[in-house]
This record gives sequence, structure tokens and C-alpha cells, in this order.
Amino acid sequence: MIDKRLFKLVDSRSLVWLVLSKVMMLLFSIWLWLTIAAELTFLLENQTLKSPVYLMSVVVVAFICKSFFIKRIETFTYKSSAELRLSFRESVMKKAFKLGSDNRNQLPLTKLSQLMVDGVEQLEIYYARFLPQLFYCGISSVIIFIVLANYSIKPAIALLICMPMIPIVIMVIMKIAKRILKRYWDDYTDLGVRFHENLMGLSVLKAFDQDKEKQKIVEKDAEVFRKSTMALLSMQLNSITVMDIISYGGAGLSIGLALLNFSNGTISIMGLLMFILLSAEFFIPMRQLGSLFHVAMNGISASDELFSYLELEEPEYGEQNQLKLQEIKEIICEEVGFIYDTSSSFSANDINVTLKQGTFTAVIGKSGSGKSTLVKLLSGELKNTAGHIYWNEEKMSIFSRSLIEEHMMVINNHSYLYGTTIRENLLLGNPSATGEMLWGVLKQVRLEEFVKSQAKELDTPLTENGQNLSGGQRQRLILARALLKKCDFYIFDEITSGIDIESENYILEVIKDLAKHSIVLFISHRLYNVVDADHLLVMEAGHVVEQGSPNDLVTSSTYFKTYFEEEKMLQEVLDNE
Repeated sequence: MIDKRLFKLVDSRSLVWLVLSKVMMLLFSIWLWLTIAAELTFLLENQTLKSPVYLMSVVVVAFICKSFFIKRIETFTYKSSAELRLSFRESVMKKAFKLGSDNRNQLPLTKLSQLMVDGVEQLEIYYARFLPQLFYCGISSVIIFIVLANYSIKPAIALLICMPMIPIVIMVIMKIAKRILKRYWDDYTDLGVRFHENLMGLSVLKAFDQDKEKQKIVEKDAEVFRKSTMALLSMQLNSITVMDIISYGGAGLSIGLALLNFSNGTISIMGLLMFILLSAEFFIPMRQLGSLFHVAMNGISASDELFSYLELEEPEYGEQNQLKLQEIKEIICEEVGFIYDTSSSFSANDINVTLKQGTFTAVIGKSGSGKSTLVKLLSGELKNTAGHIYWNEEKMSIFSRSLIEEHMMVINNHSYLYGTTIRENLLLGNPSATGEMLWGVLKQVRLEEFVKSQAKELDTPLTENGQNLSGGQRQRLILARALLKKCDFYIFDEITSGIDIESENYILEVIKDLAKHSIVLFISHRLYNVVDADHLLVMEAGHVVEQGSPNDLVTSSTYFKTYFEEEKMLQEVLDNE
């Protein structure tokens, strides 16, 4: 019922003050009921009020004080919920950045968004409303029991016995609810993920006339979610009925016992009135707790999902923040291998490669050959399970993440352009870059004329992910941003995929020039992109099966020659079309 991990993540002082404010309200209520009961008792016995002025003073003071604490409760509720939202969303964002966009543990974007928005909103109700009410119910029950026990112990004990019944019912329901809630939350997030995927691929579905089939699948998914929602609502309504019976039945039982004791002369009028007045104070908070529980159940499920995400394994990095040399001159892979948790075989194995400054090194291979795994190993996103990777004879595993990101960069066709201006996107590569430097890199990638042709030039706004640019212009702008960072080691992973020939040639020209003074690794599945490389690696089934210059491999490697002929034939077919 109480997730202790929340208190480690969020400062709980606002929660403590919230509970104390509720207790203070209760104390003023008891003071008010005591005064009213005393005056009514005196009135019944003497046909007149004992002290009308004192009674009115107590009513006014209690009203003012309770109003003050109501405002304090609202303030602390807002503060505690705001602290939870900020803390959780900040933690989730930090975790997302630590995991990286290509990490095997990363959640789909849609599900991550649902957790950060809907999940945290549901958790806020659990943390800022349900938990304070739970603590308050325990404290208030003890206080009211002590007060009523002074008048008659048996009805007070009856109240105390009934008090834990609602929390017990809540715990029983929670065991049943966890299964229903997990199914509900999974169906909700899965529906969102699939809807987003279908929306993103709608043009493809329309092109292949599969949109109606997908619509039927979405309808089935929606029906599954509807049934999950109805099962959840049914369970909540049934539990509300049970809690109402306990609440009103408990209050009726205590008042009935008090009346019985009054008829036997074992309790005074004052005591009877206190039982009648405080029974509501005893059970109403419990009833509110039950109502909040149903709203908070989604928060309990969201809490499990959020903490499961926050506890995911992160890439491991070292602590060294400085290279012995000022720049990377050489990268050596020595017997490097890696195996995924879900696989029984190596995705990369026995890789022995040397990458040198001033050498244009390219990697080719069919899909599934291990190219992406090699990129993740060299960038530090994955930790090799065998062998070692060296930077200037220093093991890469000792370097901190900040050092790795300072000296190397991965550029691929998934690199993102923000919906701001061309200038702001370029400055991400080097925030201190001057206008002259920006125009310089744009000239290198042959975008200078295009940008100058725009009315606002560098301040030309871009739409989300540069959708108002052509594919080639977008990739060249991403390359220009990378050039501003001035790294020692660049990995270009399929950067020329899906762009026009002119842009492809411009990009390859820049990369070749960059390789003259940096370490460059160019990944491609198309051979004609790498014929001018100084050194070529051929990958198959996680192994580097061939390496050497393209000219040597054409004549010496049967695999390379066959692959080259297949690529050539495929390109001729595409050109003829």
C-alpha cells in the first residue's frame, strides 16, 4: 500500500505538514464538539444555555482556525504534488538521456510519454492525497478513541475494532486490483503505442491498401481496452459498496451501543452527544480514504511502471575525465565481442580493427551483419563482453561519459533537427560559434546558397525534425552541425541513406576531407559509397570477414567480389527504373 521508494525520491516535508494540518483541524473540531455537547447538556438539564458568549466565541475561533488549516491543506497538497511531478519527470528525463535513444532497454517514445504525463498525474493523486489521508486516518482514530474512551469504553472499543476494517478491505482489494490494474495499464499503453505506429505509417498502409485491415486490428485493441476499463470500474463499484456498509454500519453500531449504555445509565448525556457527533469524524475520513484509493489505484500501477523504468540498467562508464594525449590518434579493437541478453550467440565476435587518424575507414555488410552493434560498442553505448577497445593505448572502459561525448560523435539518419531556426540548430554543435563559423560549415556542405536565398537566412525557422527541408538538405544540415563540434572521432552510420545523389556526393566529399585530420568510420550497406575509402571492413554474422583497401578486396576476396556484383546489379535495376 505504501511505496517507500517515493520518499527516497521526493522531499516528504510537505507531506508531513499536510498530515499535521489535518490533525490540527480535527483537534479544533473536537474542541468545537466538546463545547457544543457541554452547552446542550446544560440546556437539557437546566433549560438554559450556560454561556452563550463562550459558545459563540468557540464557534467563531474554530471556524477561523479550520478555515486557515483548510487553506494550508490546499497549499501543502499542491506543493507536495508539484514536488512529485517535478522530481519524477526530471528523473525520467535524466534516465532517458542516460539510456540513450538507441539503447536496447529504452521504452517506445509513445509509452515513455504516457508514463511521464498520465502516469505521473495518476501517481500524484496517490502520493499527495491518498497517502496523507491514510496517515491521518490512523492518527485521527487513536485521538477520537482516547476522547470517547473517557465517556464509555465499550462503544469506543467497538469503534476502534471497526476502524481497521476499511484498510483491511483496501489491502484485500489491492491484491485483486493489482492484476486488473496491470492488465488495464498494459492495454492502455499498448493501444497508445500501436495507434501511434499506425498513424506514423498511415501513408504506407494507404499505399498498400492495408488501412482497412489495420483499422480492424485497432478496433479489436480498443475493445480489449474497453473491457479492461469496465472490469476496473466494476471492481471499484463493488468495493465502494463494501466500504459504505462498513462505514455506516460501524457508525450505527457505535451510536447504538452508546444509546444502550445511556438507557442503562452507564453513560451521561454529554457522552452520548459526543459519540453521536464524533462518529462522523471517525468514519468520514475512512470513507474518503476508500474513495481516494480507487482513484489512486492507477497511481499505484503507474508507480510500479515508473520505478521499473528508473531501475533499468544503464550503460556503464569509467571515471577518467582526461586523455593522456590531447586528441585521439588511434582506436584499436582487440578481440572485441558482444552478446545481447536475449541472444545465445554473439552479435559481434572476435573483432580486430585499427582506426587511425587521417584514414578514411568504411564498414559494409548486409542487414544483421553486426554494423550497428559495432557502432554502439565504439561509441560506448554497449559494453563489450569480450576483448578491449583502446584509445591511444588507454582502455575506453576507464573513460567517463562526458569525455567520450567530448571526443567522439555518431551521426546517422535519425539525428534530430529541432523546430527552431537554422542558427539555433547549428549552435547545438558549438554554442560559442560565430556567424562566420556558421556560414563556413554551411559552405562546406553546399548549403550556403540555399540559406542565403531564404528571407531570414540563418534565422529561417524549421518545422519539427526539419520537415520543410528536402532529405538531402536535412542530412547536410545535420553534418554541418557535427562539423562545428570538432571531434577527434566521427562515426557516420548510414547518413547517405534515402537522399538524392547530389546531396550524397556532397556529403561523401565532406567526409573524405574530414578524414584527413580526424578518425572517420563510415557505415554503409552500399558498396559504391565506399570505393574511395582508404581501408574497408566487410562484416558478416558479427565478424569482420575481410579488410583491406577496396582495390585489393575486389581482386582478392570472393565474398567482397560477389557482394559487389550483387550491389552493382541492384543499382543498375534501380537506375533503369
